[in-house]
Amino acid sequence: MESDKSGLPEEAVMEKDEPIVETPDASETPLVAAVESAEQPPVNSPTEEQSAATPEGKQDMDSPAEEKPELAPSDATPSEEQSPEKVSDPVQASTPCLQNPEEQPLPQNDLEPSEVPQINGPTETEPERSAEPQLEPPPAQSALVEPPNPEEKASEVVEAATVGVVSTEVEAANLEPKEVQKEVEADVTESDPMKTAEVVSEQAAAEPPKEVDTLPAVGSLSFALLEMEQTKKALQSTRTLVVLRGLPGSGKSFLARAIADAFKDCSTVICADDYGVVPENKASCADGYKALDEAIVALCGGEKTPVLIVVDDTNHTQDRLARMGEIAVQHSLLALFLEPHTEWSRDPEQLSKKNKRGLDVAQLETMRLQLEEVKIPLFYGWFLMSPANEKVKCSAIDFVKTLDTLEAFKKHSADFTGKAEKEVDLEQHFKAKASLHCTTKFSNYGKAEGAKEYAQNLVVKDHFGSVSELSLIAFFVTPRTVGARVSLTKEQLQLWPVDAESSVPGATGLPHGSRAHVTLACAAGVEAVQTGLDLLDILALQKDGQQGELVEMELGSLSYYGEGRWMLALREPICASACFSSSYKCKQPELAKPEKKKKPKCTIL
Repeated sequence: MESDKSGLPEEAVMEKDEPIVETPDASETPLVAAVESAEQPPVNSPTEEQSAATPEGKQDMDSPAEEKPELAPSDATPSEEQSPEKVSDPVQASTPCLQNPEEQPLPQNDLEPSEVPQINGPTETEPERSAEPQLEPPPAQSALVEPPNPEEKASEVVEAATVGVVSTEVEAANLEPKEVQKEVEADVTESDPMKTAEVVSEQAAAEPPKEVDTLPAVGSLSFALLEMEQTKKALQSTRTLVVLRGLPGSGKSFLARAIADAFKDCSTVICADDYGVVPENKASCADGYKALDEAIVALCGGEKTPVLIVVDDTNHTQDRLARMGEIAVQHSLLALFLEPHTEWSRDPEQLSKKNKRGLDVAQLETMRLQLEEVKIPLFYGWFLMSPANEKVKCSAIDFVKTLDTLEAFKKHSADFTGKAEKEVDLEQHFKAKASLHCTTKFSNYGKAEGAKEYAQNLVVKDHFGSVSELSLIAFFVTPRTVGARVSLTKEQLQLWPVDAESSVPGATGLPHGSRAHVTLACAAGVEAVQTGLDLLDILALQKDGQQGELVEMELGSLSYYGEGRWMLALREPICASACFSSSYKCKQPELAKPEKKKKPKCTIL
């Protein structure tokens, strides 16, 4: 009987009912078992195709390596491809190598799609494998090979590399095609390595494109608290309420994350969405706004208050902005109102595609109109930061207490009381301001003259939110107000309106910036705007050469200019850190016009 090139009789391969049990070679068995159990995936060889006709010819895929039948010995030496260092294609490894590749070609892969071996992963699902009858393993022909042929070895290395590439790409693409399609594609790339790139490209094309979040442009983060080192350093030591405002989808959350990253150890972000706030329908979420405000107040008044509290909400109405400003004043926080600088921040068409709330163009347009009404604040100005705020307050109180005890002041007490020889208690006469600031432009929400032009000024936009030093050079007192005069730097004068002095009668000849001041206190019924007017009156008298009475004090020189106007020129200016920001307040209720009383009709008796 003839034998094939592997040294086994053909009847042993073609026999259906008689399994072959061979005595293993002691030197070869451990190597073969290690290769089959550790590195070879379960694959049917061409010999297995011939013996697959009967259940006894199949191999148990789940049987452990130590229970495998023993292999037949052979005079041939183990092939280099089956060594632990390099294992070739599983299909070719199970096929006996020929003495001469030209004498007998490799068997063609004529398997049906359902029988094509799987390259990476389990061959079949667990129910299908358990239903198949267990078969005896085929003869271990992979261990009986002739010395490797260089050309055949190179071909096998290419095919093994191709199989590895395909399996890796399929896993990376995270595709889940049918098992049959995966097996067919693996067989195509295995037989023709040139088609590997085509298969991989088709798989990549079949994968749906991932949705990428559109991030705002770099210019949208051009804020002073993110770019100016002096501002960042000052805000790290000042309790600040950062109020974000803008339409849904304009980039508020992105800005909030940027601020949180810049102030990692001293900031907290409060998002209105977490409290059930529906900004497009305020009437339906009154409880949400109440819970949001309570959370903000709890942070502001807590023992471990973060330095920066960032409120992420639309804040597109005046009442919400005023409420945020009110909370900041009540808890002595600096209020900083910011809006994203994205190009689409006011474009309802683009916002309808970007917002996550599913709002349409009509809803966004309604909110935009409300936001436009409060685009311009009540006023702009430099707001003194917490350490400087307390310092100036204490200095002002000391000045007023000292002035109240001076004999020169008592001689003119009638300027305050209206009656001679009646003393006045200045601490009771004035009501101190809680939050100190130096107003640059009173805008009245865009209704004041020149308010829109001032808001659109590039210098105003660039410096908004920046921190600088204000120099307080004098205190002054009148029967109506108590204030501090501010000397502005050249850079600060760029934010000062050109008509701030010329609009006041009698102050047209004063230098630019002369009106800059901080209101410290006002008498009952007097508005803070009166403080600047009182300062201009005193400066106008100085310009005209009026000297008045002079009294030397520890803080500086005190001068009296008649009608209860006193000014203390400080020997050393008081430097106070201040942030250029804005202010919002609730609308003042309009006074109802008194109804005319109807005259009683005459009755003829």
